[in-house]
Amino acid sequence: MSSMDKTLTIGIFATSSPLERDKKENDFSYLKSKGLKIVESASLRTRTYHTAGSVKERVNDLHTMVSDPNIDILMAYWGGANTNQLLPYLNYELFKKYAKPIIGFSDTSALLLAVNKLSQIKTYMGPAGITFDKPEPFGYSYDYFKKTVIDHEPEIIIEDSNQYADDLYFLNPDPTKRIKKENPGRKIFKQGKAKGQILASNLQTLLVLAGTRYFPDIKKKVLFVEEDESTDTQMVHRFFTHLSQIIDLNSLKGICIGRFMSQTGFSEKDPEEEVYKDVFKDVNIPIIYNLDFGHTDPLFTIPLGGEAEIDTSKNLLKILN
Repeated sequence: MSSMDKTLTIGIFATSSPLERDKKENDFSYLKSKGLKIVESASLRTRTYHTAGSVKERVNDLHTMVSDPNIDILMAYWGGANTNQLLPYLNYELFKKYAKPIIGFSDTSALLLAVNKLSQIKTYMGPAGITFDKPEPFGYSYDYFKKTVIDHEPEIIIEDSNQYADDLYFLNPDPTKRIKKENPGRKIFKQGKAKGQILASNLQTLLVLAGTRYFPDIKKKVLFVEEDESTDTQMVHRFFTHLSQIIDLNSLKGICIGRFMSQTGFSEKDPEEEVYKDVFKDVNIPIIYNLDFGHTDPLFTIPLGGEAEIDTSKNLLKILN
């Protein structure tokens, strides 16, 4: 896919939480300023209890968008908690036939994992519609999205952002501004080199799929995981412990962990290191954390089905797209 071919169209969908119908900032102006056309799914602003329409409506939206010749990329607006409702009803042959990029993070990971496994195509954990609808969007997020999804560059070096934001911007005295912090950069918990196929997911969403046919084959993968602002230290500890009981973590090639939001309390006074010392004490693969992906801004884009190369001695993280 080349940005030079034509004006690209992004189809924005919601597999779980709906977009508020009359929220003025949700106009996709940033993406439009990049020359992209935006099409909304029929149920994006529909509410059925806590979801964006019924299961049938959300499934139909995905099938319509993936088969629409005028839509080039499918992007989630945000996550929620109920994407897994849709998985039994999706036509995975349809996704394989059209093989369009599907991108999002958080709860949308359930869709990304299922389509990657059962349709055998790449999917992408990366920015969602909300990423670019927040005040003062980070160019870093768009640049990596463009490199990875639009331009499909074969080799992408992941650099750390200079600044990041994890504020609840809508509560700021001036909600049109972000509170930006200096980024200390990635941190190394276990040294080493690795190269392997990428698997990426929100951590608890990955665990929700355990025991189902949508759960991925994790062995020999480089695992990228992230969590949201509602997950405190004891829950993060619980989730990583659960993961270690489902699989042998030493069967992985490496682990990359996204930056946690300050609201979790997880990175304060180093509980993060203490949890890792417990869960990863017998794990002998490279482990990097505080990377630019997850629920903080900005974030780079991660292709499920691509490859990652790690060399902690060179501070190297490379995506082979």
